[in-house]
Amino acid sequence: MEATIRNAAAIYQRTSEAGVSGRDTECAAFSMVNRDLGSCTNGPSRVRALGRNHALWSLLLKDLALAENRLPQDLKTQLIGLAFWSMRYSTLAMSKPLPADPLIEVNQNVVEGLLAQTGPSAHRVVQPLDAALSI
Repeated sequence: MEATIRNAAAIYQRTSEAGVSGRDTECAAFSMVNRDLGSCTNGPSRVRALGRNHALWSLLLKDLALAENRLPQDLKTQLIGLAFWSMRYSTLAMSKPLPADPLIEVNQNVVEGLLAQTGPSAHRVVQPLDAALSI
């Protein structure tokens, strides 16, 4: 898991250097995870999709804890709560027949919030994120 987070951080840095904003990257990451969650059935593809969701929220949680994170404290608190819920639900769903729909809905709400702040440029898809979130 730690290697996945380091890999994601390196890719995030490269996309930032290439002129892709952090919000564009976040939108693309949540969209890709939702695509995987929506298309998985059971077995390995389900566990992989749930693991990617867990890894994404873990990375976001790590960023929210940084002193350099400039989000308002209220928003940070809400996102931290969502991160813990999403990671816990993802872990439970790996061993129980829980639907992925609640995770997809939360992730989609995050994407919509990001798009409301960034406008149409957030629709760009950043391809290297698939490697960053590989489990």
